[in-house]
Amino acid sequence: MKSYPLLRQDIFAWCLAAVLPAIWVVLFLNFPQTVALVIYMVVALAWVLLDRTNLMKQGITPPSFVWFWFPVVYLRQRDQMQGKPWRLMQVWLLCTVLSFVAIYLLNQRSGKENLAQSACSVVTKILHKEGIDERCIRVTDMHEEVSGRFWQAQALLNTGVKEPVTIEVRGRDIYVVLPEAGE
Repeated sequence: MKSYPLLRQDIFAWCLAAVLPAIWVVLFLNFPQTVALVIYMVVALAWVLLDRTNLMKQGITPPSFVWFWFPVVYLRQRDQMQGKPWRLMQVWLLCTVLSFVAIYLLNQRSGKENLAQSACSVVTKILHKEGIDERCIRVTDMHEEVSGRFWQAQALLNTGVKEPVTIEVRGRDIYVVLPEAGE
């Protein structure tokens, strides 16, 4: 296997290969999809232009900046034109696969956390409706009883008491039952 020299002049190419997929995870989870895609493409364009500038300063003919739309192609072209092994492309592919796995796992986890947060606010409303001056801080120990429908959990109240709760999901609505309150 041919070695790949890690040179300071290649920093923007490495950012394009390894950091850009990581940025996609942050953008995808925190912004609307179109905004995330626009920011992603602007960052990709900036790094491609900075990398092209570095290559031209070294007297190396860079790949066309048009390839910024497809970072994997730009990175492959870059390595191919310099006679290097295609490590940048391989790193980009690996990091992109890992970023999609991370997005999938974080989306799964955030759905459960959103349900817990919504249930906590419902628990507080039920307690106030019953005339109890306590509030839910967090819903913990969530266990799915019926796939996607019923959950058993513990509501941690501001007094430090844990109350068992049952959460039912019906479409976009949730229903919470506190055994003692009968709600």
